[in-house]
Amino acid sequence: MTVLLWFVLCVAHAGPRMVPSEAVDGQEATDLFRGQRLALLVGPAGFDDPGFAPLRFTDDDAEALSEVLEDPARGHFDQVWTLTTTGATRLGEVRDAMAALAEQSRSADDTVFVYFSAHGTLARDDRGHLRQYLVLSDTRLSDVPGTGLSHTEVLDWLEDLPSRRKVLLLATCHSGRGKSVLPPDLEEEFASIKGPPPIPPLREVSEAVIVIGVCAWNETARESEKLGHDIYTWHFLEALERADLDGDGAVTATEAHDHARRLTYDFTAGAQRPYARVEVLGADPIVLSGRQTRAGASAVGSFRAEYDGYGVRVDGVSKGVLPGLIALDPGPHRVEILSPGNQRVVARQRVRLPSGGRVDVDTLLRRDWLRLGVGGGWQGLSAPDAEGPTLSAEVHLPRWPGRGWEVVAHGSAVARWQRPTLEAGIAMERVLVPGALQLRAGAGLQGFLLQAPGESPLLAPSLVPVPVVAVAWMPPQPVFARLSTMGGYLWYADGGEWHHGWTVRVALVAGGAF
Repeated sequence: MTVLLWFVLCVAHAGPRMVPSEAVDGQEATDLFRGQRLALLVGPAGFDDPGFAPLRFTDDDAEALSEVLEDPARGHFDQVWTLTTTGATRLGEVRDAMAALAEQSRSADDTVFVYFSAHGTLARDDRGHLRQYLVLSDTRLSDVPGTGLSHTEVLDWLEDLPSRRKVLLLATCHSGRGKSVLPPDLEEEFASIKGPPPIPPLREVSEAVIVIGVCAWNETARESEKLGHDIYTWHFLEALERADLDGDGAVTATEAHDHARRLTYDFTAGAQRPYARVEVLGADPIVLSGRQTRAGASAVGSFRAEYDGYGVRVDGVSKGVLPGLIALDPGPHRVEILSPGNQRVVARQRVRLPSGGRVDVDTLLRRDWLRLGVGGGWQGLSAPDAEGPTLSAEVHLPRWPGRGWEVVAHGSAVARWQRPTLEAGIAMERVLVPGALQLRAGAGLQGFLLQAPGESPLLAPSLVPVPVVAVAWMPPQPVFARLSTMGGYLWYADGGEWHHGWTVRVALVAGGAF
């Protein structure tokens, strides 16, 4: 009886307990679950090295953005690190601010906005690779890799943040003109090259990061005496006030960029073409100004460089040329995507858009839910007489696991029919380099059915995942081709005994998408 009483008392004290609602801070609970809004704005007011010419408006750019982002009625950011003085924009201080933001950001729902208005430059690292750097107040032209902030460092830092809502805006250039200064050795090297300098492309980033540049790589980022700001930044500030494309009460990162991109292009008569690297499909979740108080209009569009120049026609009416967003009324629409120059229709689809919905052109041009391919290859297996040329087939499910991943089922038959060897497997693949020509990697499981002379068939499944590497051609048309290799070491059972050996499969298949 004593034990039973003790058990009841323990349960009573250990169980859930009700808390009066008046004891709960509602705003604190809301803030806990909505994620924080954090920004880092860097605009050096001057440079120690006289090799970097003064810029008129870098600090004004950062301060003006800070005013908008900190305003409770507009940006309503929780914390903004604004670094503009010469002492605050040294490499060590900027890295300290980056570390402070990383310490503050703990949720996937955080919104992180990072802005640099400064000179850009190029330099070769210790391996001789050409890299892009942001110039800070203590950067030395004689030692850019040691004193500048590399794009790679900034991107790695952003990738490590838990937030899934991150924007990096670079108001710089690397052309050697405007907001860019190159070391003398590189200027001499580039002077001997015909055409634009070989500026390295920005590396691929994850779906969580939007990267915005104020001009194309070989163009000049400009400041304007008339505007009193960097040209793109001026229009971006304007966008935060009135670029609510879908009318939902808020300005998202893609809406702000689309507005600033178009006006910057017009202001410079096409000499400066801002770009964005956007992997967001559907409605943009990164709100920079205002609050989403109602369902907005629908939109269709894309900022992917591979679709630049493609035309968009909705319900038979031309709506302009990509990149950009096109606002539409909710409901059914017939959307057509035309090749550059409006030469031909490359995709046509009827879509039904809900209020506030967004369709990325990528989903129209790559609308395949299933791919079937056949081809040939070669299969090697350490089992006797189990290798040779193959007939191969593959089935792709590109949409099922999520963007960037695919499920690939495959099978092969060694073309030596008197001693058949059949192989089948399934793998999860990640698209490492997107676009028409893709690089993929992943892992999967495979199994073999072997037929030795005078013996029963042997089933040999792999018990550990084997790696897959593939190069695929995925054009906008509903066709594809793919060269893949898959292999590793197998452990399998035969007649109660364990065996092991190596395997490799190479296949070239082509087919259609549906």
